Amino acid sequence: MNIWNDLSWVESLRSPFLTTFFEAITLMGYPVFLILFISFGYFYWSPSRFTRVAMMLFVSGIINSFLKDYFQDPRPAIEFMLDPKVGTSYGLPSGHAQIAVTLWGLLAYELKDKWVSLGALILVLAICFSRLYLGVHDIQDVSLGLLVGLLILVIWHVVISSNFFKNLSRLNILICILVFQLLAYVFYPTHDGHEISIWFLGAMIGWYVGSSYIVLIKNKLINLCLSLFSIGVVFFAMITLTNLAGNFSSTGIIDFLFVYILGILFSFIVTYFIPRLWVYFGLALDMHKT
Repeated sequence: MNIWNDLSWVESLRSPFLTTFFEAITLMGYPVFLILFISFGYFYWSPSRFTRVAMMLFVSGIINSFLKDYFQDPRPAIEFMLDPKVGTSYGLPSGHAQIAVTLWGLLAYELKDKWVSLGALILVLAICFSRLYLGVHDIQDVSLGLLVGLLILVIWHVVISSNFFKNLSRLNILICILVFQLLAYVFYPTHDGHEISIWFLGAMIGWYVGSSYIVLIKNKLINLCLSLFSIGVVFFAMITLTNLAGNFSSTGIIDFLFVYILGILFSFIVTYFIPRLWVYFGLALDMHKT
């Protein structure tokens, strides 16, 4: 076994404290944290910025899922694994590594602050190492995840910097998203137990369509409390709608549309309904109307 796939070295590093620490760090790469984090960012900091972050994460997530099911590369031996949440998913490339680069890399790119960039780098390295420490990915998985994430960031920069993209209308961008989803769905390497997430596709469209420029009132404590309360609503909606979607196979057209609509509904709750309630109660301003 070569260094790219050998994880025998990790066992000598393990301790109860480090295991607890890296179990906490690795949670930052799972969907629940990611959805709640970008929802909080959308509420508390910037709807426009975190809509871009959300679109990046949706694109990166679909690409990662596609590559995993294309390569079908097995994870390390089960005796190394300390993270049972991986289920039956494959190893190559590491989704945690790829998503960490696209999420924290994009935020560093957007904010252009040296301390944010340093924090982003530390988080990316910590999340990547957590996957090695917990024995669910080898160096090859993590390395390819990092490379794919960096490539997505580079392509993102080229696209959004181009005059072509800047001249696209909101409708044209929506059409581009739908075409991307259609291609991903048609060419997805589907096999038993490994299909593209229809709920995820719906959530991607719902986030973009529902997004708006809502600004909270200028009181940091109220804004923080309101955002945290809203995150609780988001968490409840996510659990409810994903469990409901799990009851459908998504193979028939009716099931497909129902699960897709559930995904749209979830994102609409985050990006449209909750902010509109804030506006209704005078806790936020809709900047499109001012």
